[in-house]
Order: sequence, then structure tokens, then C-alpha cells
Amino acid sequence: MPFNLPVEFSSYEKVISIFLGVIIPLLVLSDSYVEYFAKQNMINYRKIFLQSALYITLITAGLYKLSQIKRNNLKPGQLCRILKLIDILLVSLILSTLKYGLLFCFIVFVPIVSICITEGFWASMWYVFYATVIQFFSALLVPIIIDAEITLINSLNFSRELFIITLYLVFIVLLRILDMHNDLYTLRELDNQKHLSELKKEYDQLMQARNERQEQFEKLKEVNSQLEEMNRKLTSSLAEFFTLQQISQAISSIFDMNELLKFVNDIILGVMGVATSNIALYNKEGNRLKVQVTNISNARERALLTDNINSPALKECLDKGMTIIDNSVDTNKYSFTKGRNVKSLMCVPLQVKGNTYGLILIEHTITNAFDENSVRLLEVITQQVSIAIENAKLYEKLQDYANTDGLTQVYNRAYFQKRLYEELSRARQQDYEVSIIFFDIDDFKIYNDTYGHLFGDMILQSIALAVKDSVRKDDVVARFGGEEFIILLPYTGKEVAYEKAEELRRKISELVICDQNNNVASSVSVSMGVSTFPTLAKNEIELLNSADKALYAAKERGKNCVSLAQPCTS
Repeated sequence: MPFNLPVEFSSYEKVISIFLGVIIPLLVLSDSYVEYFAKQNMINYRKIFLQSALYITLITAGLYKLSQIKRNNLKPGQLCRILKLIDILLVSLILSTLKYGLLFCFIVFVPIVSICITEGFWASMWYVFYATVIQFFSALLVPIIIDAEITLINSLNFSRELFIITLYLVFIVLLRILDMHNDLYTLRELDNQKHLSELKKEYDQLMQARNERQEQFEKLKEVNSQLEEMNRKLTSSLAEFFTLQQISQAISSIFDMNELLKFVNDIILGVMGVATSNIALYNKEGNRLKVQVTNISNARERALLTDNINSPALKECLDKGMTIIDNSVDTNKYSFTKGRNVKSLMCVPLQVKGNTYGLILIEHTITNAFDENSVRLLEVITQQVSIAIENAKLYEKLQDYANTDGLTQVYNRAYFQKRLYEELSRARQQDYEVSIIFFDIDDFKIYNDTYGHLFGDMILQSIALAVKDSVRKDDVVARFGGEEFIILLPYTGKEVAYEKAEELRRKISELVICDQNNNVASSVSVSMGVSTFPTLAKNEIELLNSADKALYAAKERGKNCVSLAQPCTS
């Protein structure tokens, strides 16, 4: 049967090698010290040489073993068995050299303890048997080697051998007890491993459930994100719908351009959440912008905006018909923003059917304030506003057509009476004078009968144009009927009104009216009546009647003159 010792090095071997490397020299030194004084200062050089050789061999084997353990090159096998047997042999021989080392024979058990712990009781019995044999023979032979006076017969000491055998038997019992505890530990370890395996299985199940819940959570998160996006879009759509609804209602109910623009500007401020909103429209010539509505309250800042609204930076928006966004405003580029905290701006042109009416300019005090959603919302608003502006302009044209005499292009009688009523109402509240000049063309029927109605129409047009060019902006010129005209003069007393009437009479009498072919040329004269509220009349009826009477008084005086009305007695 081959000699096959079951052994496997473990982490214990590193500790055992260090322990032996330290404890052995201490035992040797202590034994030499005691023997030196016991033999009266005599030194056994043979013994010292043998101990040194054995210790060096033990240290060499230990260092080799530690190097192999460090590099993980020491695997179970023949080399492991040889190193273990060398440890037991060297320790036994060193202990046998000690004169007083009998008590330390248990140290040889140290290399065997790791075998019992790692491999079990029966695996360690081979090494116990081997150590017993080595210990027995080394106890017989080593004393003979180190001391020439000792013979084999003298080295026999049955009491010592009996002590060693007893010590080994006690060690075997201790190994067995250790093995039993090791078995119990192993069972507990197996039980723990079983529980650990079950716990790991439960942990894996929990992790799987956690991963499933995480996946569900991610799906819910994605669905929630989609719902939030849908909600955001829905909110944006509702805001657009609400805005369009309000603007549509305004378009159908507000016909005054300024009121409409102010209403829209307030909506933009509320819906867009911007700091400032401005609406600028082209003038009548269509070549310059004018700020119509703004929420800027500071007079200096408002003036700066008004003066610089025709900035080249905004002209690009109008020329190309495209929206401009700048989320990092440079005041040098946009001069109208100087002195104000403007970090972002957006400009959208007001266009419909190829016509550009102006622009909407919104500003914010934070950078990166505007995005695609802002553009889309404001463009929707501007489309509606552009339509509203076009409708308002059409309404103004219709109003002009309704209020204007088609032949002379001055206001008609209905509009004049409306304006007269409004002006007298204000005059009563604010306590100022209002005058009217009522005149007609002298002998107008003769011109019609002599030169024809077309020439008569030219006379009416020429007189209307001359009068319009000679009155103030706030004065109202109207054709009252046939060849009769009337002029409304707010904030004008009777003396000034009379002088104005004389001025107009002279200007009309100096007119030379020609037909289209210059075949007919003629001059005309007018008779005028002047009346003033509240000096000469207390209401609009008295004012018209008194001016009419003054007109006929001028006719009776010989025509081509001005007559001032008399105060009404009623």
C-alpha cells in the first residue's frame, strides 16, 4: 500500500510557519542558557552546530512554503506532503537536542493541528504516527550525536519515552475532540450554507420581483411622462383655444382699432407671461411703424421704444415675413431695449393675404424664455390679430363710405349731426364754445343750367377741397345737402368763427374753376351764416336754425357775404 497522506494546505500554514520560525530559536536559546550555567560555563559546540543547521533548514523550508502560498502556487499534492513531513521531522529533531525540552514536545503537534482542522481526524492520524516514530528515534539518536559520552544504552530512558507516548495519546484525544467540534462546526456550516442558499434563493426571487417592479415602474414612469406631455399639449391647446375664443369675440364686438389692439395686448401679457408686449402698425403711407399699444409705463422708456421701433433688426422680420427669436438680447443690436432689463425677445409680423400691417413685439427679463411653443402660440395670435386689423380697416372704410359724401369726399349730413351732438355734449361738460359755419353757393342753379350738371359737380368738389385744406384737423367739414355745406369748429368763439368764415369766403371767391378740357372757366361766390354755442344758441337745434337764418340774412344782404346769427330768445 503506497504511503499517501491526505493533506491540503490552508491559511493556517502561513501562521504555523511564522510561529515555528519564532518559537524554536527562543526554546534553543533558553535551553542553552540553562545548560551553560548547569555545566559551569561549558559550551557544547557540536550541539550548537546541529541546532543551527536544523533551524536554518526549517527556516528555508518555511520561507519557500510562504513564497509558494503568496504566489498561490502551493496546491495539494506530493510537494505539500513533503513540506509537511519536513516540518514535523525538523521540529522533532530540534526538540530532541534540547536537554530540558521534554516539556516542549507538544510543539511538534502544531503542524498536525492544521491537518485535523482542514482535513479531519483520520487524515491527521498518519501524521501523528509519523511524528511519534520520528520523536522516538530522534530521542534515542540525537543525544548520541551531540554528546560522545552518551551511548545507545545510556540514551534509553523509558520514563521519557513513556511520557512522550502519554503526551501523544493525550494529543490524539484532543485531536478527536477538536475533530468532533470541527464536525459539529462543519454541520453547522453546512446548515448555514443551506440557509444561506435558501436566503440567496429568496434574495434572487426578491431581486427578480424588484427588477420586475422596477421595469413596471419605468413603464409607469414612461406612461406618466407621456401623460404629462399630453397634458402639457392639452393645456397649451386649451390656452390657444381660450385665446382664440377671446380674440374672436373681440373681433366680433370691438370695432375700434385702438380698443381692439389694447384688448389683444392684455391677452398676450396674460397668456404668454411676458414682461412687456407691444403692437406697432404702419402709418397711412405704409413706410414707417408707429407704436399703437404698449404696457411700458415709464415715459422715457416708452419714448425710446417709439423712436427706435423702426430698428433694422426688426425690419428683417417685416421684409421677410418671418418670426424673430433672440434669447440672448444685445442692447447694441436692439437699441429700443437700452435701459431696460430685456434678456429675450420675439417679434412676429402682422400679415394676412400678403399684406403686412405691422408687428407684435414681446420681451422677457430672463434668457432662453421663448421656444417653438411660444412661437406657435404667438403666431396663432398674430394671425387672428391680422384678420382683426384687416376687418377693422374694412370697417373703417365702410364707416368712411357711410359717413362721406361720394361726390365731394367730405362728411355727409348724418355724420355731421352725430358729431355735432357729441361735441356739444362735451362742450357742456367741459364748458367751452362751439361754432358752426353754414354756407351755400350763390346762384348755383344758373351754373347747372348754363354749363351742365358735370360742371356743377366740379364746382362742389373744388369748393369742398378748398375748405378742407383751410380748416384745422379737428374741424369737421360736411355737405349738408345740394349746394349747402356746413363746418363744425370746436373750441371756437363767434368772433373767431366769423373771421374764419370771411377768410373762407374770400378764398372761394378767388377760385377759378375749369372743366376738364379747360373750355369753361368760372368763379363762384358763397353766402355764409355763423352761430355759436352757447353764446348764440343753447342746443344743437337752435345752433342749426340760427346759422340757417344767418345764411338767409346774408342772401338778403346781396350774397357773397357773412352774417352772424342773433341770440335765440327762446
